[in-house]
Amino acid sequence: MRFKKTSFLTKILILVVAVYAIFTLVSLQDRIQEAEKTVSDLEAQVVYAEQDNAQIEKDLADLGSDHSVKTIARNRLGMVEAGEIVFRDADMHD
Repeated sequence: MRFKKTSFLTKILILVVAVYAIFTLVSLQDRIQEAEKTVSDLEAQVVYAEQDNAQIEKDLADLGSDHSVKTIARNRLGMVEAGEIVFRDADMHD
């Protein structure tokens, strides 16, 4: 069986298709790397959100405890316990 010689045009066409395929693969590789980075960033955001949710659930569970009430009274209302001395910075204006 003898192979027929291919024409110059066919060889050029095969070369063009091969070059196009290479450029397409390189382009897809870049897009895959970008997508992997996006996935990595989103996974980090999920971990952060899960930690934040766990803290919120803990705070909700502790909401009625004495410690929670004291913390809220100190931080939000500026209250102090009996016998405590409060020092204020003279340069700070409320």
